[in-house]
Amino acid sequence: MKRPDEDIRKELEELSPNLLKLKEQGDGFRLPGDYFQRMQKEVLEKVQAGSQPVAAKNIGWLDRLLAPLQFLFQPRWALSLATIALLVTLGAVWFYQNQPGTESALSAELAKLDPESLDAYIQANLHEFDTETLLEFASNQENQPSFEDLTPEELDQYLDEAIQEMDVETLKELL
Repeated sequence: MKRPDEDIRKELEELSPNLLKLKEQGDGFRLPGDYFQRMQKEVLEKVQAGSQPVAAKNIGWLDRLLAPLQFLFQPRWALSLATIALLVTLGAVWFYQNQPGTESALSAELAKLDPESLDAYIQANLHEFDTETLLEFASNQENQPSFEDLTPEELDQYLDEAIQEMDVETLKELL
């Protein structure tokens, strides 16, 4: 009866002769005979040579100032600080926009303008306004009827009259 090692060796030789050669060579690591004695001396010499004081480098005032704050420049802390700064900025903007005096100041400035200059501005920049804004402006005019109160026929009649009163260039801009 054959030993199992011989069977394995023959099978390995049949399947992969190169692998068998590598196995016969051994693990491939060889150390010189006096490696550990020599290594001990070399390490001791390097430690003794490194124990001599090294000349101090000139450190600038900015480096001395930033040294205690170096941890803030790590990604985790930097991201946290950026998030906090963003939230504080958004809070300040929201708080400023919700001040009670800001809307009344804008309304007071608009109230100072005369209706003729507002009408001239709207006519000059008519293409920039949406339909709802124009209808709101027209309903706020004193001599204009309220559009909510008009029937569809009256609204059509009013719009037809408004179109007839417009000049050709204004109509071209609207189209």
